[in-house]
Amino acid sequence: MVAAKAGIGVMVLNAARFLATDIVFPGIIVIGAVAFVFDLIMRRIERSLVPWKGKV
Repeated sequence: MVAAKAGIGVMVLNAARFLATDIVFPGIIVIGAVAFVFDLIMRRIERSLVPWKGKV
């Protein structure tokens, strides 16, 4: 987020600088939702590519 010049992270950082919480909170929620969906997708890919993971 620090090295970016555009995107949601920059929007959140700029809004935080001006105490615009009406922009900061939705931005954080969007980042969290994207991370959650990405995690679900990666788990499905892992389950299909590495079926032996987690089996004793």
